[in-house]
Amino acid sequence: MTAPVTRFTTPIALAITGAVLFAASAQAGGCGGAECYRYVATPPVFGAVNEQVLVRPAETVYRTVPPVYDTVAERVLVSPGGRVWQTRRDAYGELVGCWVDVPPQYAVRQRRVLVQPAQTIPETIPPQYANVRRRVLVQPARAGWVPAGHSTGGYGPRIGSIPDALGIAGASSADIGVGLGFSSGSIYDGY
Repeated sequence: MTAPVTRFTTPIALAITGAVLFAASAQAGGCGGAECYRYVATPPVFGAVNEQVLVRPAETVYRTVPPVYDTVAERVLVSPGGRVWQTRRDAYGELVGCWVDVPPQYAVRQRRVLVQPAQTIPETIPPQYANVRRRVLVQPARAGWVPAGHSTGGYGPRIGSIPDALGIAGASSADIGVGLGFSSGSIYDGY
């Protein structure tokens, strides 16, 4: 017994058949079909960034403050005083002795006094910054092959491949399975 033969006439089969026929006719008339690619190169894009750059770090400096002195006047005892035996000659030449009270004697003396000792005071000098403008790479240069499609003078829509013409996004004729969802992508998707 033989197995029944089923006919494969779905819209997908028709799309694949049409794509193959369209690609063959495009190749016969020159480049412009789905198998033609053009090399596209874009230059790198640079921008400017303002940054604060440390010119001089913070620094701690020790400043010495000299001691502070003052002059003070004070009363000091020079002699204590008290009772002293004192002798002298009177008007007739005789020696006479008696007790005499001698008051204490004081004097004013000046001396230097330390009011505030010497000190070492730390002072922190803040860091210094400068604004520097630096050139940075925003987007690197890119180059690659992209489907050529039918050129409209560089403007307007381009149909890059048969699957694109049929509305199957992300495919090229080199890999129709991409547009149908059977593979993960093309090597040209990175552009």
